[in-house]
Amino acid sequence: MEKQSELIRKFYRSDNWKIARAIKIAAVGGRCERCGLIGNEVHHIIHLTPENVVDSEISLNQENLMLLCKECHNEEHGRFNSEFKFDEDGNPYKK
Repeated sequence: MEKQSELIRKFYRSDNWKIARAIKIAAVGGRCERCGLIGNEVHHIIHLTPENVVDSEISLNQENLMLLCKECHNEEHGRFNSEFKFDEDGNPYKK
């Protein structure tokens, strides 16, 4: 399992990923594609796995990427559900 996760970590450090990420951010004007706040997480719609990380149609394809803010990215992955969101200046407010 550790070797598999290392493949994905290595991918996220690659120049190809950094370029694909920058292209996505520029293409959507730096805004979260869900809520419109400042986006900072480029999300893979088809999640990366050790098996598909080498497939550029999944890992680098702009149509499989979505710019999300941290909150929307956490919601996408079911990490936590807070009653608060953050405005453009990072100030919390109730949903």
